[in-house]
Amino acid sequence: MDDMKPTIEPKSDQLNADDLITGPITIKVTKVAIKSGEQPVSIFYEGDNGKPYKCCKSMARIMVAAWGADSKRYVGRSLTLYRD
Repeated sequence: MDDMKPTIEPKSDQLNADDLITGPITIKVTKVAIKSGEQPVSIFYEGDNGKPYKCCKSMARIMVAAWGADSKRYVGRSLTLYRD
């Protein structure tokens, strides 16, 4: 094997900072799943390739303040995510 690309791909079940290294992306929410645990919120979006955005608690607070507490109402809305 001579191709280096597979060796540098992030191995993760979620969107992470390495996925944003080339710049910001705007996602359109298709589903929000809430469960118990350390990362309770999974935001699925168009073209997520099975890697949802799992927001931190601070971002979840911002979304609740902006969009309300009913996660079903997030479907169809867009977020721009970036690496800082």
